[in-house]
Parts: sequence; structure tokens; C-alpha cells
Amino acid sequence: MEACRNNESSSDSAQQQFALLDMLIPGFSLFVTTVQSSFAIDLRLYIPILLIIGSSAWIWSHVWEYIKDGFDKYLMSSMYIRTDDEVFNIVMGWVAQQNFSRDSHRFIPNTNINSRSWMLWDNVGDDDEEDGESDSEEGFAHKDRKKNSSELKYTPSYGTSFFTYHGHLLLFIRTEDSNRGTNLSASEREIIQISCFGRNPAVLKDLLLEARQLYLSKDQSKTIIYRGTGSKPNDSPSWKRCVARFSRPFSTILLNEEIKQRVIDDVADYIDPNTRRWYANRGIPYRRGYLFYGPPGTGKSSLSFALAGFFQLPIYIISLSSPVATEENVSTLFGQLPRRCIVLLEDIDSAGVTHNRVAQDGQSSDSSSTGSERLSLSGLLNVLDGVASQEGRVLIMTTNHLEKLDSALVRPGRVDLMVEFSLADEEVAASIFRAIYTPYEGEVLLGTNSQGASPRAMTEDEKAVAKRSQVIADIKDMAMDFAAKIPQGEFSPAEIQGLLLQHKRDPLAAIQGVDPWIKRTREERAKRRAREAEKLKEEGEKKEGEVDGKIEL
Repeated sequence: MEACRNNESSSDSAQQQFALLDMLIPGFSLFVTTVQSSFAIDLRLYIPILLIIGSSAWIWSHVWEYIKDGFDKYLMSSMYIRTDDEVFNIVMGWVAQQNFSRDSHRFIPNTNINSRSWMLWDNVGDDDEEDGESDSEEGFAHKDRKKNSSELKYTPSYGTSFFTYHGHLLLFIRTEDSNRGTNLSASEREIIQISCFGRNPAVLKDLLLEARQLYLSKDQSKTIIYRGTGSKPNDSPSWKRCVARFSRPFSTILLNEEIKQRVIDDVADYIDPNTRRWYANRGIPYRRGYLFYGPPGTGKSSLSFALAGFFQLPIYIISLSSPVATEENVSTLFGQLPRRCIVLLEDIDSAGVTHNRVAQDGQSSDSSSTGSERLSLSGLLNVLDGVASQEGRVLIMTTNHLEKLDSALVRPGRVDLMVEFSLADEEVAASIFRAIYTPYEGEVLLGTNSQGASPRAMTEDEKAVAKRSQVIADIKDMAMDFAAKIPQGEFSPAEIQGLLLQHKRDPLAAIQGVDPWIKRTREERAKRRAREAEKLKEEGEKKEGEVDGKIEL
């Protein structure tokens, strides 16, 4: 009888345990019954052990998380890197060159290690050419192969990688944030963390400075170009780094030397730190504006890029005719400008904001009713020199039609120096010819008509120097012959350069091709003017028909 009661008691206890386990693990009692009937194993004997093991594992997981969080919080230093910041590119460029990254057995191969955030720096380094490449057929073949197959770079895969830096053990942790939007690519959801043991983060800051120096070293002797772009819908616009070009020498800018030097001296004086203090002491807004005007292809944008390269300033370009150029967006972009930079507003006459302000204000009121917030002239003026406008920048505006600009836009204080670019005269034409054909150091010399006499036996180096001098002298003579055949004030420097590039290795052929080129260019211009006149005539007839239709109604 006592044994029966004990069996009933143990049975009740087992049923209670099964009921508890069924709550935690649905279907557990059915699983136990199946095992007992099939294998004659009484799992009730192991239930306490399973409960102890499960409870211990659950407790340990929470204790371990607590210990780990406390260790990370109080005994380690960490830096976290966002993919939507340029620091991501800086750090990943450094990581890709480290041994621990190249030797990792879990890695991600990349052709581009930059951030994949579509609004951010995604073209960094893609367009840069290597210096010193040969212009031989082998050199061009190498460039083609390099363009078609980018160099592979290797970075550690997701997880934790250990490495040493200046005698310190560091952790590189790469994870993916699954909580971010599913419309983002995997690389846009990355989280990069670098940690070190100890409460002093100095080693992490040293690493970041070294990575930054490595990153900036790629941009030496280059001009960094940013463009104002719209980001994702309902987000603020931002500056996007689009290219890093080798700085253009001022010697290649075809402009009157006196005017060129005047512009250089004016910009140099403006960006001098003493000038900034001078402005501040007198309460004058620290801004400087330039207007480059003249026909297309005369070098307005080229001078802007040359100034940026000469003074090692980044250049920021805004197209006022783009959809992003609303008053609010342009104001936001100007507010994000650094203190020392060049802002380039190209072809400002084509942006539709340079007409009379009274008419423009009427147009803006109409457009606002349709939901469009196009930039008005008054809005542009407010951005350029309003209370909230950024100081310290060099503003350059270019236009092909000075007569189209409102006088308020070019008044002193907004435009401090106006520079005219004209069509090519004889001096400019000769300068372009010399710039195209004069050989540089190490360049293969082009053949000319002169043979060059040698009064005595010369060494190979002396022969090379003599030949180079003779070629340069011949090029100067041919430049005068070429310039004499070009009508003055009729063609732009860009058009003349286009002719010479058709014969870039044969200066004599370029001279011989001037007359047919002039005839062909004039004919093309006449045809283009005829098409434009026909188009204007059709537009005029269309408007007259619309007016007549309204009158009849």
C-alpha cells in the first residue's frame, strides 16, 4: 500500500513536471511518451538533470552578457564608425593594407572598399590615373587592362579579428545592423568597431590619424571636387565627393598674363589669415566673389579649377538648373561649406534666376502654388550674402552672357572682381600650339624639318639636349605660322585645341589642316544658326496660334 502511494506521488510529480515543461516546450510530454513506448527509456529520471542544465545555461548566458557588457564598458575603449561618414573610407583604406586583413582566413574580396551609401563619396579613387604611365602601345594596353579589371582588396569578414598596433592588442569588429532598412544593401548596414584594452583611447586616435594621413596622401597634388546632390526623398541635400583630379598648372591657362596674375594675387590676399582678422576687426563680412564671363570654351571653368589646385582648396560645384536647386536646398548646401573652399556656380545665366527680380518674384509665386519651390533671384542673393551665409569661401560664378545678369547679382560686395574671357587672338593661338607640341622631360621628341648640325663629336646626353633645344625652337616657329592662319577673335581656345588634338603627334599636319578646318567650322556654325532660327520661328508661330485661340474664345 505504501509503495502504491509512493508510485502515485511520483506519478503526480512527473505529471506536474511534464505540465511545466509543456508550457516551456510545447509537445514535450508527447515526445516523452513516444520515447518510452518505442525504446523503453524512462526520461522522467533525466528531467531534473535536464532542468538543471537548461537553467544553468540560461543563467550563464545572462551572467556572461552582464560580465561582457561591464568589461566593454569599464575595461575597454572603442570607436564606432558609421558608413555614412567619410571616416569609413579612411579606416577601411587603412585596414585593407594591414597584414591581419590580408592574412585573414575569413575575408571579403572587394574592388571598391569605399562606403556604398549612394549619397557618399562612392567614386573616390575610381577615376584617378597613375602618374608616369607610358604613352606607348604597351602603356595604353596596361591602362585598358587596369580599367577593365580593378585591383582586388581584402578586408576581414563579419566577426572579430585581433591585431597588434604599436604594441597594443586591438579588436576589429565588423557586424551588420539588421534593424536598419531592408532597402539598404548589406554594406550600407555595416557597423565597424575598433577596440583596445584599457581606459585610454590614445592608441585608437593615433590609428585614426595614421589612417587619415594615408588617405590624404592619395590626394596630394590633386583637386578634390564635390557636387551638390539631392539625397533620398524627404532628406536634406548633401555634398558628394565625385572626383580627385591632378591639379592643373597655371601655365596651361590661356589668359592674359597680367589678368591671370591679378586674379592669383587677389585670391592669395583674401585667404591670408591676416586678411581674415582685418575683415573681422572692421566688421566686414569675410566673403569674396568673382565673375568670369565670355564665350563658351574660353577657359572660365579651367581657371576655376587651376585656382583650386594652386591654393590647395577643395572646389564645390552647384548646378542651379538642376532639380535639387530649390531655395531651401541651396541654402542648406551653402551652410555645409567649410571655411576655406571655392564654390563654383557654372553658367549662372542658364539657371533661370538671373532676370529682373520683380518678374522673378511673380514667377515664384505662381510656381509655389503648384508645389514647386524653384530658386528665385532674391533667394539666391540671400544665400550669397544673407545673414546666415557662410564666410571664408571663394565664390566664382561663370556666364556666357553677361548682359543677361541682373545688376543686383553683380554689384560690388557680391562680385568683387570681374574677369573677361575672349575668343582667341594670335598670341593665344600660338600659346595653344606650343602647349600641345612642346616636349616635356622624358617625352619622345617629335620629328621636325630641322636636322640640327653638330660641329664636333658630342656625347649621347649632349645630342639629346641639342635635339630637344632644336625641336623646341622649331615648335616656336611653327606656332607663329599656325597662329597667323587663324582669324583673330573668331574661334574659342577650346575649338582651336580640338583641331590640334586631331593631329597631336604631327604639328605640320595641324598647320596644313587649318584652312579646311576653318571652312568646315564656319559651315557647321551656319547650319546651327539656321536650325536655331527655324526653332525660334516655330516657337513664335506656336505662341501666336495660342494667343489667337484665346482671343477667339
